[in-house]
Amino acid sequence: MKILIVDDDLNNQILLTFILKPYGECIVAKDGREAVALFNKHLTKGDPFDLIFLDIMMPQMNGQEALREIRWLEKEANRAYRGAEYHPVIIMQTALGEPRDMEEAFFEGKCNGYITKPFTHNDVLEKLRRYHLID
Repeated sequence: MKILIVDDDLNNQILLTFILKPYGECIVAKDGREAVALFNKHLTKGDPFDLIFLDIMMPQMNGQEALREIRWLEKEANRAYRGAEYHPVIIMQTALGEPRDMEEAFFEGKCNGYITKPFTHNDVLEKLRRYHLID
């Protein structure tokens, strides 16, 4: 499994990498702009991400904006290749748990789920099980 971890907080980057590394290759981005660039690069190379953990509050480009850009790139790739459709699992991360943020992420951005900070090792693994990424 190929995993993109997007968070501007170094501690969260380290924690998620520690939790997810046994399940796949982890690549870290420090903000939404870098995440979109990495997503596009790997999608274009034919080596796309299977899972994305995306923080909502970040500098440069926040998680909501990055989510919309990523879903747009995904849609364009599916239209261009007209084969098996590509849909990475995107889990938003939030420290606030604001209902408006979650509504925007689910209904406008089409994320698959969210996790509230602080989270535990088991919280993350439960999300992976829920989306059938691990047993």
